[in-house]
Formats: sequence, C-alpha cells, structure tokens
Amino acid sequence: MAGAPNYAIPKRAPADPSPLSYSQQRLWFLDQLSPADPTYNIPYVMNIEGALRADALQNALDAVVARHEVLRTVFRNVDGMPIPVVRENCRVPLRQVDLTEVPQEERMARAQLLVREEASRGFDLARDCMVRGLIIRMDHEKYVFLHNSHHIAWEFRSTALFYSELGSLYEELVSGRPVHLPELPIQYADFALWQRQFLQGEMLERMSEYWKQQLTGSAGDLSLPIDLPRPAVQSRRGRRYPMTLSTELLEAARTLSLKSGVTPFTSLFAAFTVFLHSYSGQEDISVGSPIARRRRDEIEPLIGFFVNTLVLRAQLCGNPTFRDLLGRLSRVILGAIAHADLPFDKLVEILRPPRKSGGMPLFQVNFRVIKEPVPVLRLKGLQVSAPEWVDNETSKFDLSLELVATGGAAGFFEYSTERFSRETIARMAVDFEALLRALVAEPDIPIAQLKKVRDIRARVLAKEVR
Repeated sequence: MAGAPNYAIPKRAPADPSPLSYSQQRLWFLDQLSPADPTYNIPYVMNIEGALRADALQNALDAVVARHEVLRTVFRNVDGMPIPVVRENCRVPLRQVDLTEVPQEERMARAQLLVREEASRGFDLARDCMVRGLIIRMDHEKYVFLHNSHHIAWEFRSTALFYSELGSLYEELVSGRPVHLPELPIQYADFALWQRQFLQGEMLERMSEYWKQQLTGSAGDLSLPIDLPRPAVQSRRGRRYPMTLSTELLEAARTLSLKSGVTPFTSLFAAFTVFLHSYSGQEDISVGSPIARRRRDEIEPLIGFFVNTLVLRAQLCGNPTFRDLLGRLSRVILGAIAHADLPFDKLVEILRPPRKSGGMPLFQVNFRVIKEPVPVLRLKGLQVSAPEWVDNETSKFDLSLELVATGGAAGFFEYSTERFSRETIARMAVDFEALLRALVAEPDIPIAQLKKVRDIRARVLAKEVR
C-alpha cells in the first residue's frame, strides 16, 4: 500500500507528537462529561497471609509505574483537547489502615466498607497516577490488599503483566537483590502514534467500507422489557448479578461448537442473541463485544489499553435453527475480527448514528467471554488469595453478560439500576441458562418452535399488557 507506514511499531522520535490512542480518547471525553466517574475503575481485592513487607510492596509498585509510562501519564485539557503528559516521578498512592485495635467482630465490616469506598473513588485524569493501592491490616500477618486502576491505562491482559512484574520486583526487594527488569521495546504512546498513522488512506477506507455494509440499516435500539423508563439524564449506576454455567453445560456447548465448525464463543454469543430475541421480539440485534488487539510482539509486554469494541449484528430472520444461526454468526464474527482495527470511536464518527440522551450509540447491550483464568499475584513468602473484582455499583451499558469460560463458566450480568430491577435480572439469569441448555439439546429445531423461547416471549408479552 503506497505511502502506508511500516507495520512494525517504532519508538517515537523526541520531536514526534504523543497522542492518545482512539480508545483512550473515548474514555477521556466520557470523563469530561462526568469527571472522576468510577465506572471505568478496575478494582481487585485479595487476602494476604504472612509477614508482608509494605515498604517492599510500595517500592515494587513504584518500579512498575516507572517502567510503564502509561501508568504515570496524565491528560490535560487544552482548548477542549486532551494532551497527554508523562510525569517523571509518580509514587503510587498506597494507603495503609490498621484495624487490629478494632473489635474482631467488627473488622470485616469495616474492611469491606474501606474496600467499597476505594473502589468507588474516581480518578482525576489530569493529576493522578493511574494505579493506586490499599493495605488493610486485619490481624497479625493477615492483610487485605486492593489495587485500583483506570481503564484508560489498563485492561485484562495488563493485570497478568502487572502481577508478574510486581511479584518479581517484590521478591528482589525482600531478598536484597538489585531491582531489574529488561527495558521495554516501546511505550504505549509509541503504539498510539503508530495507530493513528496506520489508520489512514486505503487502510481506513477499506475498513470503513466493510463496517458501513455490515451495519447500515441495523436497528440500533434494542427494546428490552425494562422496569423503569430511561431518565432524561442517565447516570451509570448499576449492579452485578452472579451467573454460573455448569461444566457439563459448557462442555455440551463446546461439543456442539466442534461439530458445527464454530468456536465456543460463537455458540455462547448465538445463545445470547436468541435470549435477547426472546425478550425483545426483534430479529435484528446489535451487540457490543470487546476484543483485545495485542497482535504485535512489541505490545505483548506493555501494560495499557489495547481493547477495541466490535459491534456484532445478529439477524434472526427466517426462523433459523440454532445450528443455522451458528453458521450465520460465525461469518459475522470472523468478518468483524478481520476488520477489528477500526476503533469504535472512528466507527461512530463514520456512521453518525442518531444520538440519544444517556444511551450508547449503535448498541446498548454488551457480551464478553474471557477464555483465560483470572491471574494470581504471587509474593515471596506470602499466601495470596485469588483476586476478586470489587463491584463499585456502576454499569457501562444497559445490560452486559460476562463469562469467564475456564472449566465451568462463572460470570455475571451487569445492569443499569435505572433500567432494571434485581428481580428481573435474576429471572434473566435463570432464563439464559435454561435457554442455552435447550438450544444445545435441540440445535436443529427452528428457534421459534423451542418451548423455552415461546415461554419467555409469552411471559414478556403478558407483562407488557399489564
């Protein structure tokens, strides 16, 4: 392609600009509308037993931040545009609270309150380090450790990298060895500059044309049976409701996927679209789905925000069987992945869908499957529990389903509390599992003839009449 930049990601020259990536820019603009909103916080909490060296943990955190520029980058507003500035020094805020003098029967409640408060405290993108921590001493050699980061500098893969580096650095510090990690080949800002140079000309035109063809004429809005009308100004208040699929059911879905020549993700996503169809009655459904874009060796060791959101359009017209739908959606998913380098922001800019107060453009429902186990932090001489996400009572979308598909599938529905009641989401969780079971058991029956689909639709219509 004439005039296209080299596909390798080079280091920036000192005189080169240092832009935000497209994904970062979207989060920055959202933050301008609602400053220090905790919706895009990424808080994890774990228990630690043993002789924790808080000074070594502090120094290890500082060393990770010193290594990754994106964690010490602040975003200044200059004439309405974001300007990233890399701070030379950024000591990680690590608050320490000692609860050993609190009566034992009160400690857990106090600790949970501190954890929720920290998880719900937003970041000032113009001033803050993009990661911070909290250590709560519960008893002799028993601690709670929380780390909180902002999505503008972090995603799921970053957590594994963070734990690996933090564990190595902590071990070196407590062992008295010199702290050392190899120099990174590039920094996140090098990627951001390369991304903007790469997405232009023929490459941009080719990707744009694909998405125009794929999404032109799509319904956009999804009419789910809500409990509350959308407010004029919608907040991001939300909750999570646990959702678990048994190993046996997930294995049956994998077997059907293999026989049908599709991925397990395709089968779970197809079941989710049938679920949405049952609740809405619509045959044209667009769902958002995040995808990690770490396709270059230079990017692999970087902490940063390398996720793009795909808009997957499911068309259930003609009353297909589930097996037929798997074939349809497999083509949709493969096509979307092949054109996944067009950032969601750019897609919205190109398609210019009508803006509605409080609602996401192009889709309102999100679906995600994590195929890797949640990483674990290992600290020398200590027992560290598996990290747990802290629900800070926010929701990015009207409704999301997220599954961690390792062994069985443990996940959650995340929902707007301004749209749905907890009772409705609890019913949805039961319905989704039962519907997946029915689809996997009878994949060659037309969807509209499945008893579970008919039952859900009849119940929704009866509720609407009331």
